[in-house]
Amino acid sequence: MAYYNKIGLLVLNADRTMFLACEPGVLYKDKSVSQYLMPGGQFLEDTVEACLRAEIKEELGCDIDMDSIEFVGEYNDVAASGLNRDVMIKLYTGKLIGVPVASTEIGALHWIGVKDINNEKLSPIIKNKIIPDLLKRGMLKRLKNN
Repeated sequence: MAYYNKIGLLVLNADRTMFLACEPGVLYKDKSVSQYLMPGGQFLEDTVEACLRAEIKEELGCDIDMDSIEFVGEYNDVAASGLNRDVMIKLYTGKLIGVPVASTEIGALHWIGVKDINNEKLSPIIKNKIIPDLLKRGMLKRLKNN
């Protein structure tokens, strides 16, 4: 079992070339984390649906179309905080209801894609596991000019 066990939501743009990532803000629990993270958080609720709904409401100020939720995969890597800890994310895809805005502990939202693979602001799990897997499975597409 990983040190951090999280649940995340993959929010793809319309042409599936980018997805939403969160940059921690000043109110983020772990002050050592500044890298971009997947929207979501600790699995603290009784069900996947309740947990995703609570975390996305807290971080993005949106609800989720629960009929659109699908399991993507489970990913493990070094935690963004470093500190010789690992993280496991159970990632789901789904559609937001409303326009996402950075709220509470989130400082900014970013749309990232394959072009960002070398961005030092990406957390290890996004850079090393999530982007390569989504690309390999055809869930994330390259921009036509890249």
